[in-house]
Formats: sequence, structure tokens, C-alpha cells
Amino acid sequence: MDSNRPRLVRVTSGRLDEKAISEAALALRAGELVILPTETVYGLAADPAVPGAENRIFAAKERDRGKPIPLLASGLEAVERAGAVLSPGARRLARRYWPGPLTLVLSCGGKTEGFRVPDHPIALAVLNRVGGLLRVTSANLSGEAASRTMEAAVAALGSKVALALDAGPAPLGVESTVVDATGNSLAILRQGALSREAILGKPKILFVCTGNTCRSPMAEHLFRKWMGRESGWEAGSSGVAALDGQPASAGAIQALAGIKLDLSSHRSRLLTQAHIDDADLVVVMTQAHQNDVWRRFPRAKGRVVLLNAFSPIHRDEDVPDPFGSKADVYRTIRDEIEAAMPDLVLHVHELYKK
Repeated sequence: MDSNRPRLVRVTSGRLDEKAISEAALALRAGELVILPTETVYGLAADPAVPGAENRIFAAKERDRGKPIPLLASGLEAVERAGAVLSPGARRLARRYWPGPLTLVLSCGGKTEGFRVPDHPIALAVLNRVGGLLRVTSANLSGEAASRTMEAAVAALGSKVALALDAGPAPLGVESTVVDATGNSLAILRQGALSREAILGKPKILFVCTGNTCRSPMAEHLFRKWMGRESGWEAGSSGVAALDGQPASAGAIQALAGIKLDLSSHRSRLLTQAHIDDADLVVVMTQAHQNDVWRRFPRAKGRVVLLNAFSPIHRDEDVPDPFGSKADVYRTIRDEIEAAMPDLVLHVHELYKK
């Protein structure tokens, strides 16, 4: 093998290769550079705890030393351990898009640092093995196109690195969106995989039940009532087994009409990945719904909560399905849903406000 080429190791996202992960961690701890796969593009990594390792990235990429190198982190906890300060707006974005293609520029120990939590099992496994943080930038010469494949990364930087982990083409093939979150407002510094609307749009809450004709649409409209018109929040609803386009049940329409809320224009939606990705918070009616969402959309796990976790009366209980019941049952379920709204609104204001 050419002595100027790195050791190439083929890995798969579906099953972690512990030997390859250990080899990458050992190389990084020795101050070597390693090419890592991420969901955006391939990255060039160095261990910031090793003196001089970061300088090797600048030299390998021929990068202007005035351009800082961001940090990949194993999770939000690792970012906070590093001393980063997250504003409410930054925390909302982190909860919604990490792990994922979002880099947040944050105040950190008297300076600014860029942080990202990658949505790639290989990168996360290496990060966890080395303590949670790595200096990582795109694996290409400065000013050239980012590398979506290991072959492109090695062609650009192969003589400068010790090891390259090949997990096939990067799924997104586009660099992360970079957001300056050091001030009171958010500013996009680089448009990447996440759109401007995704970053600067209104925060959104999604209510989920089974058919999206009774409980979740009632919760959606009750949330709007409690939040008020000027809250800045958008609300929606979906069902894990819904038929698209169905009207709300007559009982639900009647129950909300009794408190002067109009559900007549509601149409049901089957829950999709797009609905999940678009939501800052997903509120489910039952534990079964929560388990279903976790199974089908695992990246959303930290954003899924049970409605009655906020109820002072039915704490942590399932909200029963009134479908097909008499009017008084619908009114009872309406009242049960509304009982959870005050604490849910407080939760939203405390954790997700801009």
C-alpha cells in the first residue's frame, strides 16, 4: 500500500464495527487526523485535547487560520459541559434539529464556538469513545467542494490522514446550516441542509392521536385558545392510523362548539416524517401513541411527551378515545384535555420560547 495513503476501513451504519471505532479513537488520541462519515458530508477530525492536533487540520486543508474549526459533539449535554451558553432560541433549535445538519455558533468561555451533533451512528460512536467532542470540518482542501464520498475525501486529503472510515455516500450530501445564536436573535451565517424557514419560522406543536378526528384536533384548538393569538406558536395535529381528509367526528365538533370553538373545517392527516420534522414538540394522547412514534420516528424521541404528563387530575394517564360515544363522553374528554393545557403552556413558555 502507498505509504502516503491512509488506512481505509469500510464500516456500515446498521452495525457498528467496534474494532474500527476503537482504531479511530486511538488514532485521534495520538494526535492523528481521521476522516469520518457524517450525514451531511465527510469530515476531517482531530482531538482538541491533543496539543497541536487542530493545527494539523489547518495545514492539511490549507485553511486560513482566521477561520475557526467547529466542534462535533455527542449530544447537547457535551455542548453544555464545554461551557456553551444557549439562549432560549438556540435551545429550541438544538432540541428540534440535533442530532442533525445544524451548526450553532454559541458563546463559550469568553469566545464563540460552532457546535453540531451529527446524525450518523459512526460519527456518534467515535465521539462517545473520545469523550464527546472533536474538531471537525469538511474533508476537502479549503475553497474546494465538500466531499460526499470517502473516495473524494481521500483524493483531497489522503496523504495527510492516518485513517478513513468509509460508510458509503453521505446521505444528505450538503453541508450543515450554520446559525449565529450568540445574541438575542438568530442569524443564518451559511445556508445548508436546513432551510431559512426551518430556522427562522414559528415554533410548532403537533398533537397526535389515532384517527385525528377526536382527541388530537380538540387538543390542537384548545392549545390555540390557551396560548392566545399573539403567542407566535403554530399548532397542528395528525393520527398514527388516520385516513387523510376525514372531518372531525360530530361529537368532537359539538363538544368544542359548547365552548365556542369551531372544529368544522378540520380534516384528518396521517402522521408522517414531515409532520414530525416540522414540530418542536409532539404531544401524544396515550403511551401506545408515544411508543408508536418512538418506533417509527426515533430521532423525535426527545420531543415526544404525553399530554396528561401536564394534567393535575389525570397525571400520566392515557386520554381515552371517545370515538362513537355519546355527547357527554366527548365533553368529558374535552375537559380532560383542557385540564392539561395550563401546565403544557407553562412548559412551552419555559423551555421553547424564542
